[in-house]
Amino acid sequence: MKSKKPLVGFDRYVEKAWMDKAASLVVGGNNLNDINEQLDQYLLPSITGETSRRKTKNVLTATWAKSLVEESAYKKEAVALFACANSQERLAIHYGMSIATYPFFMSLSKILGRLFKLQDEVSNTEFYRRVIETVGDRESIKRAAARYLQSLIEWGVLEQPAKAAVKPAAKIQVSDSTVITWLYAAILFSSDRDRLSIDDIVSDPCWFPFRMPHGCFNVSESEVVEVVHQGIGNTLIALKV
Repeated sequence: MKSKKPLVGFDRYVEKAWMDKAASLVVGGNNLNDINEQLDQYLLPSITGETSRRKTKNVLTATWAKSLVEESAYKKEAVALFACANSQERLAIHYGMSIATYPFFMSLSKILGRLFKLQDEVSNTEFYRRVIETVGDRESIKRAAARYLQSLIEWGVLEQPAKAAVKPAAKIQVSDSTVITWLYAAILFSSDRDRLSIDDIVSDPCWFPFRMPHGCFNVSESEVVEVVHQGIGNTLIALKV
């Protein structure tokens, strides 16, 4: 049984460089206390308010430095991948870690991906309306959705053709089959279903930022997922117990 995760969690504006720093500290073998202290000093020039800085650190450490029992092998593999990844792969790894850690992040990415299949650009108003319909009508959710957009713009995943609209930036190419297999598995950590079909995972709208070659989801090589049912044209996978 999966551990209960927060309704939102990813509720701060987070720059890619901050995620890089958190990941690098974990890759370097620092313990959680050291990571918190070093992140505090690193963020101080950008976030002077102590409360805001603490909340931002919480997002960074929850994503990279902490893990629920069922996430531990997944995040351990992420650390190994990040250490030798190129810049595009590192962005994909941050994105996958955010999906695996925060169901809210995954929900918003699905919403945005579906909208981009229908139109080239999406107004912030339309996006927020869909978020409210899906997640709930709370002021905290609206604020978190706005910070999600701001973060993805800073990461280079989204562009702003107008003040209150977004469109996809150029697709991020990810070609390494090990990274792709790891990335696709992220969905299972935040899904409300215990098993999903490979086709549904690969075609999920949350992957709108990426261009990944077909046939690279090598479940047999994954350390965290396994095939639990195989039928004609329908292969289901789940997290390894």
